[in-house]
Amino acid sequence: MKNLILQAIISGILLGLIYGLIGMGMNIIYGVMRVVNFAHGEFMIIGSYMAFSMTRVFGINVLESLIIILPIFFLFGLFIYYLTVPRLLRSEDPEIASFLTFFGVSLIITSVILLFWGADPRSIPFPFKRVSFTLGSQFIPMGRILSGGFCVATIVLLSIFLFKTYTGQAIRAIIQNREAVSILGIDPHKISSIAFGIGLFLVGMAGVLVILSFPAITPVMGQSYTLIAFIVIVLGGLGSPIGALLGGLLFGLAENVGAIFMPTALAPVIAFVLLIVMILIRPQGIMGKAIVGI
Repeated sequence: MKNLILQAIISGILLGLIYGLIGMGMNIIYGVMRVVNFAHGEFMIIGSYMAFSMTRVFGINVLESLIIILPIFFLFGLFIYYLTVPRLLRSEDPEIASFLTFFGVSLIITSVILLFWGADPRSIPFPFKRVSFTLGSQFIPMGRILSGGFCVATIVLLSIFLFKTYTGQAIRAIIQNREAVSILGIDPHKISSIAFGIGLFLVGMAGVLVILSFPAITPVMGQSYTLIAFIVIVLGGLGSPIGALLGGLLFGLAENVGAIFMPTALAPVIAFVLLIVMILIRPQGIMGKAIVGI
């Protein structure tokens, strides 16, 4: 039993890092613009299918595909921002308007995936000779170790960007008070477009890491990851990118440790119970700030 619990904790941390990366992308977009990107998981799956095509058709290593996919996702984020977000922000209720808009986008993306790649599960051959790493009596899949390493490196670089650069500090300032930043000479639309690009950059990376970490991908997986992203950012705190990381780790640990004590299909129940408890006890999340006075 101890070995099973240790294995579940290791797997939970590695998966939690990927969940945290997905949640951080959504949280940056929501925190800066109050835009609910309901197509977040579908964008991620597009990244997975792009990595699949580059590996199967062009013979590019799945990790090398990041060099091509990440700039595409960042630029696509800028395009999506200028196409939709300024109009959504001018609506009476930007959150509901963005929710409905991106729900439609999610359906379009799923249809495009079905059109080009079909409904069958897709997978890639593992690109490295060593399939797993032995830690004592534990066998850890090499794909998840590599994914976890990329997640940690990305999170560290993102933290440095957010806290040490002018643009990163401007993003954090807009998250705290969007109306006040114009007084400081910050262009909220320019910074928001960069934030949206970073959000899709992160989810594009998550898409590549998912196909490296899991046996197969399907067109409908995006819906599950969108739900996970929502849970992660609620657990960590809306508008807090670092909180999303903590929420992802908490969700991953709850899901994997729970699978030991109950049927696998019911393991996510623990994570949902955790979500409900968090909402009841600390509705602002782990790193979120409470709203004082209404």
